Amino acid sequence: MKRAFLTFVLLLLAALLLASCKKSEVPEGMTLASDPDLDGFVLYVPKGYTIDRSTGVLTAFVSELDPTSMSATVIAPEEETLAAYWDANRAAIDAIADPGTTLTYETENEEYAVGKEELAGRAWVYAFTRGGVNYKVMQILVQKGAAPSDGVAILTYTGKVDATVAGTIGYTDHLEDFQLTVANFSFREVTKTPEAAEKITDGAPDGMQLASDEKVTNYSLYLPLDWTVDMKTGISSGYAADGAGVSAISLYPEGFSTIQEYFASQKEQYELRYNDVTVLTEGDPEQIKVDGSDAFRYECRVTRRGDGRVVRFSVVYVMLRTGMHRGLYTLTLSAVGENADAAETTFSAHADEFARVLTEFRFK
Repeated sequence: MKRAFLTFVLLLLAALLLASCKKSEVPEGMTLASDPDLDGFVLYVPKGYTIDRSTGVLTAFVSELDPTSMSATVIAPEEETLAAYWDANRAAIDAIADPGTTLTYETENEEYAVGKEELAGRAWVYAFTRGGVNYKVMQILVQKGAAPSDGVAILTYTGKVDATVAGTIGYTDHLEDFQLTVANFSFREVTKTPEAAEKITDGAPDGMQLASDEKVTNYSLYLPLDWTVDMKTGISSGYAADGAGVSAISLYPEGFSTIQEYFASQKEQYELRYNDVTVLTEGDPEQIKVDGSDAFRYECRVTRRGDGRVVRFSVVYVMLRTGMHRGLYTLTLSAVGENADAAETTFSAHADEFARVLTEFRFK
Protein backbone atom coordinates (compact mmCIF):
# COMPACT_ATOMS: atom_id res chain seq x y z
CA MET A 1 0.00 0.00 0.00
CA LYS A 2 2.83 2.42 0.90
CA ARG A 3 4.58 1.69 -2.42
CA ALA A 4 1.34 2.28 -4.33
CA PHE A 5 0.79 5.56 -2.52
CA LEU A 6 4.39 6.64 -3.17
CA THR A 7 3.97 5.84 -6.87
CA PHE A 8 0.78 7.92 -6.91
CA VAL A 9 2.55 10.86 -5.24
CA LEU A 10 5.46 10.70 -7.71
CA LEU A 11 3.06 10.64 -10.66
CA LEU A 12 1.16 13.56 -9.22
CA LEU A 13 4.34 15.58 -8.70
CA ALA A 14 5.49 14.76 -12.22
CA ALA A 15 2.16 15.89 -13.65
CA LEU A 16 2.29 19.11 -11.68
CA LEU A 17 5.85 19.75 -12.81
CA LEU A 18 4.91 19.07 -16.44
CA ALA A 19 1.91 21.38 -16.20
CA SER A 20 4.09 24.07 -14.65
CA CYS A 21 6.66 23.76 -17.45
CA LYS A 22 4.01 23.97 -20.15
CA LYS A 23 2.41 26.99 -18.56
CA SER A 24 5.74 28.79 -18.31
CA GLU A 25 6.29 28.42 -22.05
CA VAL A 26 3.48 30.87 -22.79
CA PRO A 27 4.65 34.47 -22.32
CA GLU A 28 2.68 36.41 -19.74
CA GLY A 29 -0.38 38.13 -21.18
CA MET A 30 -0.25 36.13 -24.43
CA THR A 31 -1.94 33.09 -25.90
CA LEU A 32 -0.84 30.48 -28.42
CA ALA A 33 -2.47 31.31 -31.76
CA SER A 34 -0.91 28.62 -33.94
CA ASP A 35 -1.05 24.85 -33.95
CA PRO A 36 2.75 24.40 -33.99
CA ASP A 37 2.88 20.79 -35.18
CA LEU A 38 0.43 21.56 -37.97
CA ASP A 39 1.45 25.11 -38.95
CA GLY A 40 5.18 24.58 -38.66
CA PHE A 41 5.70 27.53 -36.29
CA VAL A 42 4.92 28.80 -32.81
CA LEU A 43 3.07 32.12 -32.76
CA TYR A 44 1.89 33.86 -29.60
CA VAL A 45 -0.42 36.87 -29.71
CA PRO A 46 -1.77 39.09 -26.92
CA LYS A 47 -4.77 37.76 -25.03
CA GLY A 48 -7.99 39.29 -26.28
CA TYR A 49 -6.96 39.42 -29.95
CA THR A 50 -9.37 37.75 -32.38
CA ILE A 51 -7.76 34.83 -34.21
CA ASP A 52 -8.93 34.25 -37.77
CA ARG A 53 -8.04 31.44 -40.20
CA SER A 54 -10.91 31.94 -42.63
CA THR A 55 -8.65 32.91 -45.56
CA GLY A 56 -5.99 30.28 -44.99
CA VAL A 57 -3.49 32.65 -43.35
CA LEU A 58 -3.26 32.72 -39.56
CA THR A 59 -4.26 36.28 -38.62
CA ALA A 60 -5.00 38.00 -35.33
CA PHE A 61 -6.54 41.45 -35.07
CA VAL A 62 -7.15 43.68 -32.06
CA SER A 63 -10.95 43.98 -32.18
CA GLU A 64 -13.92 44.63 -34.42
CA LEU A 65 -13.44 48.36 -33.83
CA ASP A 66 -9.65 48.31 -34.23
CA PRO A 67 -8.52 46.38 -37.32
CA THR A 68 -4.81 46.59 -36.46
CA SER A 69 -3.58 43.09 -37.22
CA MET A 70 -0.67 40.69 -37.34
CA SER A 71 -0.36 37.52 -39.39
CA ALA A 72 2.03 34.68 -40.10
CA THR A 73 2.50 32.27 -42.96
CA VAL A 74 5.29 30.04 -44.26
CA ILE A 75 6.22 29.80 -47.95
CA ALA A 76 9.08 28.20 -49.91
CA PRO A 77 10.26 30.75 -52.51
CA GLU A 78 12.71 29.84 -55.24
CA GLU A 79 14.86 32.98 -54.90
CA GLU A 80 18.31 32.55 -53.39
CA THR A 81 17.98 35.34 -50.81
CA LEU A 82 15.23 37.08 -48.86
CA ALA A 83 16.12 40.37 -50.56
CA ALA A 84 15.78 38.75 -53.98
CA TYR A 85 12.34 37.41 -53.04
CA TRP A 86 11.25 40.88 -51.93
CA ASP A 87 12.52 42.52 -55.10
CA ALA A 88 10.69 39.93 -57.21
CA ASN A 89 7.44 40.99 -55.54
CA ARG A 90 8.14 44.71 -55.26
CA ALA A 91 5.82 45.70 -58.10
CA ALA A 92 2.88 43.87 -56.52
CA ILE A 93 3.57 45.55 -53.18
CA ASP A 94 3.81 48.99 -54.77
CA ALA A 95 0.42 48.40 -56.42
CA ILE A 96 -1.28 48.40 -53.02
CA ALA A 97 -1.30 52.20 -52.97
CA ASP A 98 -4.16 54.22 -54.46
CA PRO A 99 -3.65 55.32 -58.08
CA GLY A 100 -1.78 58.60 -58.15
CA THR A 101 -0.11 57.93 -54.80
CA THR A 102 3.22 56.31 -54.00
CA LEU A 103 4.12 53.60 -51.52
CA THR A 104 7.15 54.79 -49.52
CA TYR A 105 9.68 52.69 -47.65
CA GLU A 106 10.90 53.65 -44.18
CA THR A 107 13.11 50.58 -43.85
CA GLU A 108 14.34 48.07 -46.44
CA ASN A 109 16.11 44.78 -45.85
CA GLU A 110 17.14 45.75 -42.33
CA GLU A 111 18.48 43.12 -39.93
CA TYR A 112 15.88 42.04 -37.38
CA ALA A 113 16.45 39.29 -34.82
CA VAL A 114 13.53 36.86 -34.59
CA GLY A 115 12.73 34.64 -31.62
CA LYS A 116 14.73 33.72 -28.57
CA GLU A 117 17.30 32.09 -30.85
CA GLU A 118 17.70 35.47 -32.59
CA LEU A 119 17.26 34.09 -36.08
CA ALA A 120 18.54 36.38 -38.82
CA GLY A 121 15.36 38.03 -40.06
CA ARG A 122 15.08 40.94 -42.48
CA ALA A 123 12.52 43.74 -42.07
CA TRP A 124 10.73 46.05 -44.47
CA VAL A 125 8.57 48.94 -43.22
CA TYR A 126 6.45 50.88 -45.68
CA ALA A 127 3.53 53.30 -45.75
CA PHE A 128 0.79 53.82 -48.32
CA THR A 129 -2.66 55.29 -48.85
CA ARG A 130 -5.51 52.94 -49.70
CA GLY A 131 -9.08 54.12 -50.14
CA GLY A 132 -7.98 57.52 -48.87
CA VAL A 133 -6.77 56.03 -45.56
CA ASN A 134 -3.12 56.03 -44.50
CA TYR A 135 -1.58 52.71 -43.45
CA LYS A 136 1.78 51.47 -42.30
CA VAL A 137 3.11 47.91 -42.53
CA MET A 138 6.06 46.07 -41.03
CA GLN A 139 6.92 42.77 -42.67
CA ILE A 140 9.66 40.53 -41.33
CA LEU A 141 11.01 37.63 -43.36
CA VAL A 142 12.99 34.90 -41.66
CA GLN A 143 14.15 31.66 -43.23
CA LYS A 144 14.09 28.32 -41.53
CA GLY A 145 17.15 26.71 -43.07
CA ALA A 146 20.18 27.52 -45.17
CA ALA A 147 18.12 28.71 -48.14
CA PRO A 148 14.70 30.32 -48.62
CA SER A 149 13.50 27.14 -50.35
CA ASP A 150 13.74 25.43 -46.94
CA GLY A 151 10.91 27.68 -45.77
CA VAL A 152 10.42 31.38 -45.08
CA ALA A 153 8.08 32.79 -42.45
CA ILE A 154 6.43 36.09 -43.33
CA LEU A 155 5.37 38.00 -40.22
CA THR A 156 3.19 40.99 -41.04
CA TYR A 157 1.92 43.85 -38.89
CA THR A 158 -0.52 46.42 -40.31
CA GLY A 159 -2.26 49.47 -38.86
CA LYS A 160 -3.59 52.90 -39.63
CA VAL A 161 -1.42 56.01 -39.29
CA ASP A 162 -2.81 59.51 -39.14
CA ALA A 163 -1.07 61.92 -36.81
CA THR A 164 -3.58 64.64 -37.62
CA VAL A 165 -6.47 62.85 -35.94
CA ALA A 166 -6.45 62.86 -32.15
CA GLY A 167 -7.01 59.46 -30.59
CA THR A 168 -6.41 57.50 -33.79
CA ILE A 169 -6.04 53.80 -33.06
CA GLY A 170 -3.52 52.11 -35.26
CA TYR A 171 0.06 51.26 -36.03
CA THR A 172 1.88 52.85 -33.10
CA ASP A 173 -0.65 51.72 -30.49
CA HIS A 174 0.06 48.01 -30.84
CA LEU A 175 3.57 47.89 -32.31
CA GLU A 176 4.99 46.59 -29.02
CA ASP A 177 2.50 43.69 -29.19
CA PHE A 178 3.88 42.68 -32.56
CA GLN A 179 7.48 43.08 -31.41
CA LEU A 180 6.75 40.75 -28.49
CA THR A 181 5.13 38.26 -30.86
CA VAL A 182 8.21 38.31 -33.09
CA ALA A 183 10.51 37.96 -30.08
CA ASN A 184 8.75 34.71 -29.14
CA PHE A 185 8.37 33.25 -32.65
CA SER A 186 9.98 29.93 -33.49
CA PHE A 187 9.82 27.29 -36.20
CA ARG A 188 8.51 23.81 -35.53
CA GLU A 189 8.65 20.69 -37.65
CA VAL A 190 5.29 19.76 -39.14
CA THR A 191 4.48 16.40 -37.59
CA LYS A 192 0.76 15.99 -38.07
CA THR A 193 -2.14 16.54 -40.39
CA PRO A 194 -5.51 17.95 -39.31
CA GLU A 195 -7.23 15.45 -37.06
CA ALA A 196 -10.57 14.07 -38.13
CA ALA A 197 -13.03 15.11 -35.47
CA GLU A 198 -15.75 12.73 -34.40
CA LYS A 199 -18.76 13.43 -36.56
CA ILE A 200 -21.84 14.48 -34.60
CA THR A 201 -24.91 13.50 -36.58
CA ASP A 202 -27.56 13.15 -33.86
CA GLY A 203 -30.29 15.64 -34.68
CA ALA A 204 -28.45 16.84 -37.79
CA PRO A 205 -30.18 17.09 -41.20
CA ASP A 206 -29.70 14.13 -43.51
CA GLY A 207 -26.17 13.98 -44.90
CA MET A 208 -24.87 16.70 -42.53
CA GLN A 209 -23.00 16.97 -39.24
CA LEU A 210 -22.90 19.47 -36.40
CA ALA A 211 -20.01 21.96 -36.71
CA SER A 212 -20.65 24.18 -33.69
CA ASP A 213 -20.10 23.66 -29.97
CA GLU A 214 -23.53 23.33 -28.40
CA LYS A 215 -22.12 24.33 -25.00
CA VAL A 216 -20.89 27.78 -26.06
CA THR A 217 -22.79 28.85 -29.17
CA ASN A 218 -26.40 30.02 -29.36
CA TYR A 219 -26.79 28.59 -32.85
CA SER A 220 -26.37 25.27 -34.67
CA LEU A 221 -24.16 25.14 -37.76
CA TYR A 222 -24.39 22.04 -39.95
CA LEU A 223 -21.90 21.09 -42.66
CA PRO A 224 -21.79 18.26 -45.23
CA LEU A 225 -20.92 14.91 -43.74
CA ASP A 226 -17.78 14.50 -45.86
CA TRP A 227 -16.29 17.79 -44.62
CA THR A 228 -13.80 18.05 -41.74
CA VAL A 229 -15.05 20.04 -38.76
CA ASP A 230 -12.52 22.36 -37.10
CA MET A 231 -13.28 24.29 -33.89
CA LYS A 232 -9.74 24.50 -32.48
CA THR A 233 -9.59 28.30 -32.76
CA GLY A 234 -12.96 28.87 -31.10
CA ILE A 235 -14.65 29.52 -34.45
CA SER A 236 -17.31 27.14 -35.75
CA SER A 237 -15.85 26.00 -39.06
CA GLY A 238 -15.02 23.16 -41.39
CA TYR A 239 -13.44 22.48 -44.75
CA ALA A 240 -13.84 20.26 -47.79
CA ALA A 241 -11.16 18.02 -49.30
CA ASP A 242 -10.20 20.74 -51.81
CA GLY A 243 -9.67 23.32 -49.05
CA ALA A 244 -12.92 25.27 -49.42
CA GLY A 245 -14.20 26.27 -45.99
CA VAL A 246 -17.24 27.53 -44.13
CA SER A 247 -17.14 29.43 -40.84
CA ALA A 248 -19.68 30.99 -38.49
CA ILE A 249 -18.84 33.79 -36.07
CA SER A 250 -20.99 35.70 -33.58
CA LEU A 251 -20.02 39.31 -32.86
CA TYR A 252 -21.23 42.21 -30.78
CA PRO A 253 -19.88 45.27 -32.60
CA GLU A 254 -20.70 48.78 -31.45
CA GLY A 255 -21.16 51.95 -33.45
CA PHE A 256 -22.94 50.40 -36.43
CA SER A 257 -26.63 50.75 -37.15
CA THR A 258 -26.76 48.85 -40.45
CA ILE A 259 -25.13 45.85 -42.10
CA GLN A 260 -23.93 48.14 -44.89
CA GLU A 261 -22.02 50.30 -42.39
CA TYR A 262 -20.45 47.25 -40.81
CA PHE A 263 -19.43 45.78 -44.16
CA ALA A 264 -17.76 49.07 -45.06
CA SER A 265 -15.62 48.71 -41.93
CA GLN A 266 -14.84 45.11 -42.87
CA LYS A 267 -13.79 46.11 -46.37
CA GLU A 268 -11.36 48.52 -44.74
CA GLN A 269 -9.90 45.58 -42.83
CA TYR A 270 -9.60 43.54 -46.01
CA GLU A 271 -7.61 46.38 -47.58
CA LEU A 272 -5.30 46.32 -44.58
CA ARG A 273 -4.55 42.63 -44.89
CA TYR A 274 -4.81 41.81 -48.59
CA ASN A 275 -4.11 43.05 -52.11
CA ASP A 276 -6.61 43.52 -54.95
CA VAL A 277 -9.69 43.74 -52.75
CA THR A 278 -12.72 43.45 -55.03
CA VAL A 279 -16.37 43.51 -54.02
CA LEU A 280 -18.18 41.50 -56.69
CA THR A 281 -21.63 42.43 -55.41
CA GLU A 282 -23.11 45.11 -57.66
CA GLY A 283 -25.19 47.77 -55.94
CA ASP A 284 -26.97 46.75 -52.76
CA PRO A 285 -26.13 43.32 -51.32
CA GLU A 286 -28.48 40.40 -51.91
CA GLN A 287 -31.10 40.19 -49.17
CA ILE A 288 -31.97 36.66 -48.05
CA LYS A 289 -33.43 34.86 -45.04
CA VAL A 290 -31.44 32.81 -42.52
CA ASP A 291 -33.61 30.93 -40.02
CA GLY A 292 -36.40 33.40 -40.75
CA SER A 293 -34.24 36.46 -40.06
CA ASP A 294 -33.21 39.11 -42.58
CA ALA A 295 -29.67 38.65 -43.86
CA PHE A 296 -27.41 40.32 -46.42
CA ARG A 297 -24.93 38.55 -48.69
CA TYR A 298 -21.73 40.04 -50.15
CA GLU A 299 -19.48 38.43 -52.77
CA CYS A 300 -15.77 39.31 -52.60
CA ARG A 301 -12.31 38.40 -53.87
CA VAL A 302 -8.90 39.28 -52.38
CA THR A 303 -5.26 38.37 -53.02
CA ARG A 304 -3.13 37.21 -50.12
CA ARG A 305 0.08 39.20 -49.65
CA GLY A 306 2.27 36.37 -48.44
CA ASP A 307 1.92 33.93 -51.32
CA GLY A 308 -0.13 35.80 -53.94
CA ARG A 309 -2.94 33.23 -53.88
CA VAL A 310 -6.50 34.40 -54.51
CA VAL A 311 -9.37 33.97 -52.04
CA ARG A 312 -12.93 33.98 -53.34
CA PHE A 313 -15.55 34.23 -50.63
CA SER A 314 -19.18 34.90 -49.91
CA VAL A 315 -20.10 36.41 -46.54
CA VAL A 316 -23.64 36.51 -45.13
CA TYR A 317 -24.52 38.86 -42.26
CA VAL A 318 -27.46 38.31 -39.92
CA MET A 319 -28.15 41.02 -37.35
CA LEU A 320 -30.57 40.21 -34.52
CA ARG A 321 -31.65 43.34 -32.69
CA THR A 322 -33.99 41.82 -30.10
CA GLY A 323 -34.21 38.72 -27.96
CA MET A 324 -31.57 36.75 -26.10
CA HIS A 325 -29.49 36.19 -29.26
CA ARG A 326 -28.92 39.87 -30.03
CA GLY A 327 -25.78 40.41 -32.07
CA LEU A 328 -24.26 40.09 -35.51
CA TYR A 329 -23.65 36.69 -37.07
CA THR A 330 -21.47 36.01 -40.10
CA LEU A 331 -21.53 32.90 -42.27
CA THR A 332 -18.72 32.66 -44.81
CA LEU A 333 -17.84 30.33 -47.67
CA SER A 334 -14.26 30.74 -48.90
CA ALA A 335 -12.07 29.06 -51.51
CA VAL A 336 -8.39 29.59 -52.32
CA GLY A 337 -6.70 29.19 -55.72
CA GLU A 338 -3.46 29.99 -57.49
CA ASN A 339 -5.38 32.61 -59.47
CA ALA A 340 -8.86 34.12 -59.70
CA ASP A 341 -10.17 31.47 -62.11
CA ALA A 342 -8.97 28.59 -59.95
CA ALA A 343 -10.47 30.14 -56.82
CA GLU A 344 -13.77 30.72 -58.62
CA THR A 345 -13.90 27.11 -59.82
CA THR A 346 -13.45 25.75 -56.30
CA PHE A 347 -15.90 28.28 -54.88
CA SER A 348 -18.59 27.43 -57.45
CA ALA A 349 -18.19 23.71 -56.77
CA HIS A 350 -19.52 24.28 -53.26
CA ALA A 351 -22.23 26.86 -53.95
CA ASP A 352 -25.07 24.37 -53.56
CA GLU A 353 -23.61 22.99 -50.32
CA PHE A 354 -23.33 26.50 -48.90
CA ALA A 355 -26.93 27.19 -49.88
CA ARG A 356 -27.98 24.19 -47.81
CA VAL A 357 -25.73 25.29 -44.91
CA LEU A 358 -27.66 28.57 -44.87
CA THR A 359 -30.99 26.78 -45.12
CA GLU A 360 -30.23 24.47 -42.18
CA PHE A 361 -28.61 27.10 -39.92
CA ARG A 362 -30.62 27.50 -36.71
CA PHE A 363 -30.63 29.82 -33.72
CA LYS A 364 -31.36 28.01 -30.46
